[in-house]
Amino acid sequence: MSIKPNFDETLKLLVDAIENRKIDVYKDFISKNDILYTIVQNGHAFTTSRQLIDMHEIWFKDEGWIWTGSVIHKIEGENLAFALIKYDYRAKKEDPPFSSWLTYVFQIENNKWRIVHDHNTALDFLAFSKSMNENS
Repeated sequence: MSIKPNFDETLKLLVDAIENRKIDVYKDFISKNDILYTIVQNGHAFTTSRQLIDMHEIWFKDEGWIWTGSVIHKIEGENLAFALIKYDYRAKKEDPPFSSWLTYVFQIENNKWRIVHDHNTALDFLAFSKSMNENS
C-alpha cells in the first residue's frame, strides 16, 4: 500500500511552478488522461490535457507577466481534492494587477495529485479583457 501524496505540498509546488514559470514541474501536475476541461476567463473551454499544457508552454515563455497566487480554500478527500486559488496577474510589470479565481480539481493518479479540471474566473472581467487586448 502506498502512502497518500501530501496535498498541501502539491499546492505549494504548483503555485511556485506557475509563479516562476517552471513548465516541467507544472506539467507533472496535469492529468495523464486525455480529457481535461480548462475553462478560461472568456468562457472558452479547452478539453484536453495536451491543450492545457500547450497553452502554458506558450504562456511560460513570455517573461513579462507577473502571477501571484494564494490558496484560499481546499477540500481533500481520499482520491479527489479541490483547491480555490485567488491570484493577481499583471501582463507587464508596469500594469496594474487584476484578480482572478482559479479552481482546480485534483485526483490521485499514479500516487500523485494531478489536475483533472481547471476553471478561471476574473473578478474584474473588464480589466482582464483590457489586459488581453493590449497584449494581442
